[in-house]
Amino acid sequence: MIVDRRERNRPRVFRLHLSKPVTKLPDRFDYCIAQKLLSLAILFVSLWSCGCMTHAKRVASSRDLFYSGRMEECRSSLEKLSSPLRHDRDVVQLDLAMATLLDGEAKKAESLLKETRDRFLHLEKESMAEKAISMWTDDKSRSYAGESYEKILIHAFLALANLMHDGGDAESHTLQLQATHERLLQKVSEKSQSKLNYQPLPFGFYLRGLLREATLRDYDDAARNYNAARELLPHSLPLQWDYNRAVSGVHSQPGHGVIYVLALVGRGPYKVEVTEEPTSDALLIADRIVSAVGPYHLPPTIAPIKIPDIAVPHNDLDSVAVSVNGAFMGPTFCVANVRDLALETYRAEKNVILARAVARRVIKKATVVAAKEQVGGDGLTRLGMDLAGVAWEAVETADTRCWGLLPSEIQVLRVEAAKGTAKLDLAPTYGGRLVGPRKTISVDVRDGANSYVLAWFPDARSPGQVIKSN
Repeated sequence: MIVDRRERNRPRVFRLHLSKPVTKLPDRFDYCIAQKLLSLAILFVSLWSCGCMTHAKRVASSRDLFYSGRMEECRSSLEKLSSPLRHDRDVVQLDLAMATLLDGEAKKAESLLKETRDRFLHLEKESMAEKAISMWTDDKSRSYAGESYEKILIHAFLALANLMHDGGDAESHTLQLQATHERLLQKVSEKSQSKLNYQPLPFGFYLRGLLREATLRDYDDAARNYNAARELLPHSLPLQWDYNRAVSGVHSQPGHGVIYVLALVGRGPYKVEVTEEPTSDALLIADRIVSAVGPYHLPPTIAPIKIPDIAVPHNDLDSVAVSVNGAFMGPTFCVANVRDLALETYRAEKNVILARAVARRVIKKATVVAAKEQVGGDGLTRLGMDLAGVAWEAVETADTRCWGLLPSEIQVLRVEAAKGTAKLDLAPTYGGRLVGPRKTISVDVRDGANSYVLAWFPDARSPGQVIKSN
């Protein structure tokens, strides 16, 4: 908090008025100012209490529909919320893409993801007007350009969506995934002025490996990508098998094809509001912000401030058991830990978020102090200004906009089967024990070719969803 030494040492006039009989009414001008400021404070609080519906509350019913497996109703609900005038329209569209993909419309889902990807790229060039307004309000007034983990995962889900309808651009999306990861890592390192090292997703390398292998000729490229995934997951035995197979140059046995079960397992991360103490790194960044905005200085201490943080739900399943024609093939294994990626990337940027919140508090408090010095007046005027300042800070809340329908992990299992129609049984498991209802689907297996199945199991209670590639 900014403390003016003159204010601290000077007795408060309104206290004298309270301890003595009032012999003179306040100046008419000062009284009117106080009345207006008090009215303004009440207006701020009223507007905040009536219009402070958070993003999470706006989409709560849509998410309930999603997790109950009612995809068509979920899509309809989200479409009504995706107004271009709303600052959360892009994250609503990301949730809509998830529901659309799992409703079997992969091409439409890919289109929605592409639109959001392009919007996020455009919004990386910050609007100076929005940046200035956010210093006087909060981060929700800024157009949402996506968190780093969301920008990376858009490419992962673009690859999945493309794979489910034609697969022509899936490899390109995996290359963009890796390029986006490296670009954002460099950008965050520069902004936070610290060396960061969050790991890339094995998913991109794995998917490129299986696509290269499916050409039945580019086995060297397949082996190279499987090896990159294997280095990120050194204890994964299935990745070792994939690498060995690619090195030997054999896609599958004669008369057989391959089914890839791609599973979205568990409920993924989302944002919540928390109260945090500013760190020393955050204060250094905040000092640069306030110095650039105006003649402000950081006080020696800052009270705790509200910021968003990543929440991770407890998951009651950890894999999907796969059986083909009644024979158990094994559990799926993780190739993209969405939960860890969100935590690592968001924590890397947390000091910058803290710094913006600190800078806003300094600027708001300094503005109130400066206004009090300019207007002067009696204790009632100054009290009105103090109340207006309190109301100004009270309307500020953390920005909890986020892609809320992500899974905890993307998992996979490769199954080789004889050509023809294969019956797949998929069941959610925890610690090797069945914890939810099975889902069954028939898949056409082609000789020497890949088929893809996308399974969604967010928890043991949800009905789950299984779709197959066209």
